[in-house]
Amino acid sequence: MRTAKAHPVAGWLRVEGRIYSATLDRILSDRDKQMLDDPSCSGLPPASREWFWTTQLPQLAHDPAIRDQVLERQAALAASRIAIGDQIRLQAGVLIAEQAAIDTEMALLEQVLQ
Repeated sequence: MRTAKAHPVAGWLRVEGRIYSATLDRILSDRDKQMLDDPSCSGLPPASREWFWTTQLPQLAHDPAIRDQVLERQAALAASRIAIGDQIRLQAGVLIAEQAAIDTEMALLEQVLQ
């Protein structure tokens, strides 16, 4: 597959021009429908996002090149999640240590006041 453009909904996904164009047409149609109810709406229409995840991407994933990109994205997200978890544990450890130091000082101050 010759990939050329970043997908309009999922920028991490590279697709052929025909898929890009068809997707953009769908987004514009969804936007036009959304504007009938909310003329001040902006951004990607929720209907387009849902259509991408429930209909288009599952269909596109039958193509091995697209499937490979989905698997790569899944791996990248998993790695990011692990890295964030590590940061949370590190920060939690630092904050727990700070809290323990505060508790110790508070206890010493209470002893002084007795």
